[in-house]
Amino acid sequence: MRQRALGLTRLATSRVEELAAADRDPPVQLCAFFVGAEEYAVDIMRVEEILLPQRLTPVRGSPAFLEGVIRLRGAILPVVDLRKRLLGEPSPVNTPKTRLLVCWVGRRRVAFTVDRVSEVVRLRRSEIKPAPALGAVGPSPFVVGVYSDAEDREGGGPESERLKLLLDVKALLLAEMLRDSG
Repeated sequence: MRQRALGLTRLATSRVEELAAADRDPPVQLCAFFVGAEEYAVDIMRVEEILLPQRLTPVRGSPAFLEGVIRLRGAILPVVDLRKRLLGEPSPVNTPKTRLLVCWVGRRRVAFTVDRVSEVVRLRRSEIKPAPALGAVGPSPFVVGVYSDAEDREGGGPESERLKLLLDVKALLLAEMLRDSG
């Protein structure tokens, strides 16, 4: 009986230690997607839904990366072309894999056009590395972190490592909002 009580105590202690470790390094979920040949991700908590492309209404005088607006269940949402915003390239015509990521940016919803959604990734916060500095310029204002594929984290070689860039969706729009308000 004493052995069993001691075993249960050890089990409870190890579970408490495991929970404490999880609190220090919480899990995060990211929605990964492609824009051109690059793979990016955003916090899944910002993503409300993923849609097929919708019919757009253009907005004259808007920034080049703002494709237009859509009506979604009675709300009007701006549609940002991430290929234009991140790469400065025009987007190809919508493909069968093109999607709109409807994300919360502060209290607003914004739809981002992406070439394709790839996966939902679950990892520990410690697995996300800081954004790399690009010479004297510093890190990209849109990129807040970098992480590698799950297969690579579990022992793949560095030569096969595919990095994904974690985007700050607020920063994607902040420069334009500040310019327009100033």
